[in-house]
Amino acid sequence: MKVADRVYEAILPLFKNDIKLVEVEYVKRQDGMHLIVYIDKPTGVTIDDCENVSNLISPLLDDLDPTDNEPYHLDVSSYGLDKPLKHAWQLKKYLNKKVNVSLYRKIGGRKEFVATLLDFNENDYTFGLDDENFNIDNLYVARITPYIDF
Repeated sequence: MKVADRVYEAILPLFKNDIKLVEVEYVKRQDGMHLIVYIDKPTGVTIDDCENVSNLISPLLDDLDPTDNEPYHLDVSSYGLDKPLKHAWQLKKYLNKKVNVSLYRKIGGRKEFVATLLDFNENDYTFGLDDENFNIDNLYVARITPYIDF
């Protein structure tokens, strides 16, 4: 099992309050390997939230030793607005809001578009675009990200 997957599974039970675990990455950077834990919270993630999560998971990671004694930097960070919405609880925050949609192949002449997320389930998404509502099977959706209007 990959380091990131092992860590995700091990620390997920620790997230019982309003802070949610979104994703874990284990990546190489200039200064060495980084174990990055991405979190989210309905009211937004603060530096204190990151510090609290780091303090919460560090002892478990010490016991787990996910890198087999290889050194790494632990980073706890907010997930970020430009990252894909991966979990149902994330998507719920964007119901009736605009999102960026990327498809694996063109549908209706479009592979990427901005639409309003109206509904979703394990099979498909419902979007609103140009005064029309339409469904797209989950298999065709490559990624959905928040729409940021500057």
